[in-house]
Amino acid sequence: MDTYIDLKDVRLTGCASVSLIALVAAESVWGTINDWRGGSSSWSFLAIVLVVPAGVAFLLWFRGVTHNAEAIALHGVRTMSQVWRASDPVQREVPFEQRVASPLIRPWQWAFLAMVLSDVLESLLLDTPLYVVFSTLSAACALVAAGLVGLLIFQVSLMQQRFAQPRRDPG
Repeated sequence: MDTYIDLKDVRLTGCASVSLIALVAAESVWGTINDWRGGSSSWSFLAIVLVVPAGVAFLLWFRGVTHNAEAIALHGVRTMSQVWRASDPVQREVPFEQRVASPLIRPWQWAFLAMVLSDVLESLLLDTPLYVVFSTLSAACALVAAGLVGLLIFQVSLMQQRFAQPRRDPG
């Protein structure tokens, strides 16, 4: 007998999230390059404007994958680590508490936090020589965070898609 878990399709919100996050990171780099050349801070404003739709798309994706992860694992799921542990088909037979999350999650979280802190310091140091230093650090952290979260989004979406496929029940 085939079993089927009815899951939300998270591919569209995942692709939208990755695209918008990549756009924010690219704009951050472009704004930093303009800062090096003494350009205007309007590029920084554009990054802030792009962060809102990227954040909304990511939250919609995350809402879908947490719903799916709860349906897969029959366990309360609230964090990215729990989503990974619930969604990983390789660990399907391992008790939930003993499953291992992706090693990419912590570096992504730290890179994102470093980006936000650099952005705050960049804003506070707007008319000083340190502005360009923190602008550059923020752009580098944005690239790392965007790359890592993009990988995580695609991996979780693919893992959950495997659960949406009918599979043979051994019983």
